[in-house]
Amino acid sequence: MDTNHINAMKIRHYTEQFLLDHFGEKADRIQVTYTPPFLIIHLKGFLLPSEKIFLERGQTEKVLETRDILIQSVKPTLLEEIQQFTEIPLVDLYADWNLHRQTGLLIIKMETGQASYPLPETVNKEALHEIVLMNSMRSQRKPDEINFYWLSHQILLVERIGILVDIEEQLLKNGLQEELRLAKLPLERRILSLFNLEAHLNRQIEDLFVDWDFSQDRSYMVFILAAQ
Repeated sequence: MDTNHINAMKIRHYTEQFLLDHFGEKADRIQVTYTPPFLIIHLKGFLLPSEKIFLERGQTEKVLETRDILIQSVKPTLLEEIQQFTEIPLVDLYADWNLHRQTGLLIIKMETGQASYPLPETVNKEALHEIVLMNSMRSQRKPDEINFYWLSHQILLVERIGILVDIEEQLLKNGLQEELRLAKLPLERRILSLFNLEAHLNRQIEDLFVDWDFSQDRSYMVFILAAQ
């Protein structure tokens, strides 16, 4: 298999072409972090002229819904194309966008054993766990499981398993997956305003992305941290 550097370069070039083909625009910057079991593709400077008009009119959800529908429709192709750059099977893809910052994140789950990515000694793990727990309980329920993945010096991924409440499961049965996702996003992002996360991470938080695998009752929350 190619080295991580070569894989990352090819994936970056492919993502650039993918955005151009399906959105009609390129991102100013694409950063790939290849740390099994996750492949993270971070986009900066990505906003279409038409989307900017909707944002100015306060129609953020319309843009998010359109992007989500597009990503879901091309997900199989996207995974198949990226698969050629790694021998590790790819399981699924998740995506989230911070439109006002013109950033986005693609999270690709890989089929491989869980490695150990311990948090740095400067991070207060107990406090971090308690904050994620409390934030989940404010809008959902106590997760059955919380896992932390320190994927790079700037990326912290938090996995939560078992968070859906009964009414959310019923909404999913009624086919309201996109509506549920859009309703949950602002609730999840309150973690930045309700808790002093940066003090416990000992780092400034530049961005936050969240997505769910509702069928598996699983959530991924990714913090992008400032460089030291």
